[in-house]
Amino acid sequence: MLKSVVWRNVLGAIALLIAYYVPDRISLDDRVGVNKFLPYLFLLLMYGWIVFHNRILFEGLYLNNRTRTYFLRTLGGMVLSSTIMHIVLVYRFNQSETLSKILTFWVFTITGLGIYVMFKFLHLIQNKSKNPAVRPAETTEFFIFFAEGSEKQLLLSDILYLESLENYVKVFTKQKSYIVRQSLKEAEQKLPKYFLRISRSHIVNTRFIESAKAESLTINGALFKIGKVYKRYVEEQLNQNI
Repeated sequence: MLKSVVWRNVLGAIALLIAYYVPDRISLDDRVGVNKFLPYLFLLLMYGWIVFHNRILFEGLYLNNRTRTYFLRTLGGMVLSSTIMHIVLVYRFNQSETLSKILTFWVFTITGLGIYVMFKFLHLIQNKSKNPAVRPAETTEFFIFFAEGSEKQLLLSDILYLESLENYVKVFTKQKSYIVRQSLKEAEQKLPKYFLRISRSHIVNTRFIESAKAESLTINGALFKIGKVYKRYVEEQLNQNI
């Protein structure tokens, strides 16, 4: 159950509500009507924002090198949320001092991002440490898959790179591309170690790399961005191959 993202977030939200309720139960009777429960609604909304920010904005935009879009949308979302929070606190709860609560919202967002990045990095390291045990030997010659209604075999020496299409993978050769019904992670486990995961979206054949920099590399004239989370791993693997 804890491996499910949904269940982890449900349990996280419940733990947050309980942690707030313990000190709040003393003053709970001082609030009347819907005001009793509004702080808990705010907590759930804040938790939802943190999950949305980490998984949609940060992972979907920033880790895919759409840095400018990420910062603009994040800043816009936080400014809008802070404005709404200020209006509700002033006109609903008659509080004139709202800066501390708005700062708490910003601190929670940054802290939530820090925890998410830490676990994401640890998860990546664990996966990479496990991959050598499940990936095939260097002597494997073919990448076998089903496409266009039949089983196909591609020489590994013909594959330039693979691109993620959600639950599919697009395999590129110099002559043709194929769409395969499997995840990029599943494809990675079938490929020998000289195929290198450089981002959430791409695995490349290091034998076709024409040039490599800190943030990108070139294959067959095409430029590929190296994901921020993968930079250190890619650098280590490229150095080993060299």
